[in-house]
Amino acid sequence: MSETGWWFGKNFGRASPAERQAAREAEERKQDDDRKSKLKDIENAAKDAQQERVGITATKKYFFPMDLEQGADQGLPFIRFGIEQNKGNAKVAVYLYQPPGLSVSDGVNYTGFDMGTLRGGLDVAKALVTGQPTNANMADVFAAGLIGKDKFVTGGGTIDKITSNAALTAGVATNPYTRTAYESTAIRGFTFNFKMVASNEKESKQIKAIERTFRKFLYPKRAGSIALVYPPLFNISFYSKGRINSYMPTIHPSYLTSLETTFNETATAMHEGTGAPVEVNIALTFQEERVLIRQDLYGTDDAIEENESGIYYKSDTSETKLGGAEIGDA
Repeated sequence: MSETGWWFGKNFGRASPAERQAAREAEERKQDDDRKSKLKDIENAAKDAQQERVGITATKKYFFPMDLEQGADQGLPFIRFGIEQNKGNAKVAVYLYQPPGLSVSDGVNYTGFDMGTLRGGLDVAKALVTGQPTNANMADVFAAGLIGKDKFVTGGGTIDKITSNAALTAGVATNPYTRTAYESTAIRGFTFNFKMVASNEKESKQIKAIERTFRKFLYPKRAGSIALVYPPLFNISFYSKGRINSYMPTIHPSYLTSLETTFNETATAMHEGTGAPVEVNIALTFQEERVLIRQDLYGTDDAIEENESGIYYKSDTSETKLGGAEIGDA
């Protein structure tokens, strides 16, 4: 037993009201400190158990088309798909041209919520009893009687059958007073389609590295005999004139949920000497890590510019220019 607890047990009855209040407050503070200490221990244990999602030894970056690295200075639009280690500083980034037809689907889910017919019936009954003005007619009075059946009579009984038959005969139903109620926000998903055509061996190797990079980091990896480490999150950004394009949507950290690769969709030949396909098409589908709230996208209700980064998003603000410089070292 703590010293404060001993004091409670031995002296609480003889203490003054002020002393008893002080003792209570001291005990509550001690319990609160104990809870915080235990939570901190749990958080530290979770950090110690955290596994590295991206086990790379050095920063890697890939471009297609390959002249994109120099072409950014000329204002070419592109998309950066970046992933980084959660413990180290190494990064992997893929830079691809911006394809046409990008769509963004935002949505929320609503459900019908019945306020209940009993409330409406009681309002009608109260108005009739008190003599207050009401638009109630005989159909309302009949419906009020049905409310009693709906709320208080067990299904299957004789009374239930009689009132149900009466409702059918009268052609009267009770108003459920249904309202639309917010339920949840849909997690956003994004799909990108790229066609990569190699004109030489160097481009073929770059295309292979890009396609394999996406496939590799789609999957989780083993951390033990039964444990798996989550796949990494992708940071997706749109650039124009070498800078983040504010006219394009802000995509928050996302998981790659599917990769579909098509080899030689419109060709049958392979590159001589390497056997590399002439065409490689990839379809990427991403899903944001969690549902968003308004403040994730807009700082205030007056703003129309989306935040470059959401409340929980790790910003990569050093990446402002591609051509002639390393963008964020990746």
